[in-house]
Amino acid sequence: MGPNLFLAFQITNPELIANLRKVLYTCVEKENGLKDFIAPLETAHVTLDVFRVETENLADAKLMLQDVFDRHIKTIWKEVGKSVTFKGLDMFGKTVLFARPDQGSDFLQKVHKVFRKALEDAGIGINGYKDYNPHLTLLQVKTSKENQLKEIPKDCLENMEDVELGSQEVKQIQLLSISKQKDSVGYYHCEDVYNLAEKEC
Repeated sequence: MGPNLFLAFQITNPELIANLRKVLYTCVEKENGLKDFIAPLETAHVTLDVFRVETENLADAKLMLQDVFDRHIKTIWKEVGKSVTFKGLDMFGKTVLFARPDQGSDFLQKVHKVFRKALEDAGIGINGYKDYNPHLTLLQVKTSKENQLKEIPKDCLENMEDVELGSQEVKQIQLLSISKQKDSVGYYHCEDVYNLAEKEC
């Protein structure tokens, strides 16, 4: 069975979101068909890992993740940095366009590594890639009967490789559901939240 949970931090900075929206507008101007493949900015996030936990094991998984967070992640956050900046665009193959984390990438890599080891040690099925490549997805072309577009035009990257997009303070890490209905503002259902700074999920 496929994954049902992921760890991530949410993108909430209005300036960053506004700049991401400008990028999407520019891409759609170049290829109108891309409008059907926009990753909604209401769900903007950076994934740390993806995995599967059965319902009956969820409570134990939450306790394990909280313990890892308290013992390791808070220290990394204090030592490495408390925000992530995004600079430039890149692609996975021809079908995914994303914003690249710049400053703060080391924080994401270290946090991913700690959580990945904890998940593996707990025997939890990992669905993320072996090599972690942090990113903020903006466009993802998928097979569609209504839209025959197969790939993202390369000119979407034109003059965008090094554009300054903004930063996001990392105030919390969230345990999010892939399968459950999104909340009232369109964001993923939050199973748990690990606070680095005080904020409700």
